[in-house]
Amino acid sequence: MSTAGLPTIWELVAEGAAALPEPFSRAALINWVSARRPDVGVASIAAHIQFATYNAAHTGHDPFAGRAPLLYRVDRGLYRRFRPPAPAWRPISGVSEGAPGAGPGRVLLIGSAGSTGTVAVPVAGLFESPGFARAREYAVRSGVPWFVLSAKHGLLDPDDVIGPYDLQLGDQSSAYRSAWGEWVVVQLSDRVRLDGVVVEVHGGVDFAQPLRHPLALRGAGLEIPLPGTWREPGHGLDVDVTPEGHPEGLDAPVRAALGRLRGLVTRHRPADPEVHGGDGDTAHGVDASAS
Repeated sequence: MSTAGLPTIWELVAEGAAALPEPFSRAALINWVSARRPDVGVASIAAHIQFATYNAAHTGHDPFAGRAPLLYRVDRGLYRRFRPPAPAWRPISGVSEGAPGAGPGRVLLIGSAGSTGTVAVPVAGLFESPGFARAREYAVRSGVPWFVLSAKHGLLDPDDVIGPYDLQLGDQSSAYRSAWGEWVVVQLSDRVRLDGVVVEVHGGVDFAQPLRHPLALRGAGLEIPLPGTWREPGHGLDVDVTPEGHPEGLDAPVRAALGRLRGLVTRHRPADPEVHGGDGDTAHGVDASAS
């Protein structure tokens, strides 16, 4: 309480956040506080909201730096009460997400895809497509650090809460995609040391291509999994495979495409020297030294 017996602005921001339905607007919170402390200007209330927000940018001196945050911004002008990140979407093996001083070796990035719900939730649970769900489960089971790629927000931790949005990266200009790629890699470099790291991108070339050059500049490699996170046995996610060699649960066009791809790989795989009687320097009758 203040010396005059009135609640402080910080206390009223906390009370307003607890009373308003989530997500609430900045204007609604300011009005809620102002109605209880009409002697305080809007600018002062707005400054308190800025300092009380966990993921807001703070420039200059923060008089409340030692206090626990009260708010979390989920979109432009929209907030919810701050809650410590839940561990639900963290790697199950307990592998740390790595500080800039210690690279984890491999990082998974999942492109946002599919329809969304209607309320702000952790981004790991926002997208409803089967492909996103499969990639998310693979990431959780893999035990390595993973993040979500957003055309609007860049790189997000799985527990970051955001509201629904409708922005497709593939619909944006090449300049936007290039700037987006640089932005995402900078965000990723704040979380892990990228030199020597392999970044595995799920979600297609729209998400992967803008990242290739900025990752390479920082010494990181880029991998794009096959559709449906299909892998050869012993290389990643375990999936049930039919007698024809295709993962169960995939749509027919995807199964057909995987079949053609596997056939193409098989036809162009180098011949086994022991089978063809060679010494390892020739394949299919062509002298490797002559090419």
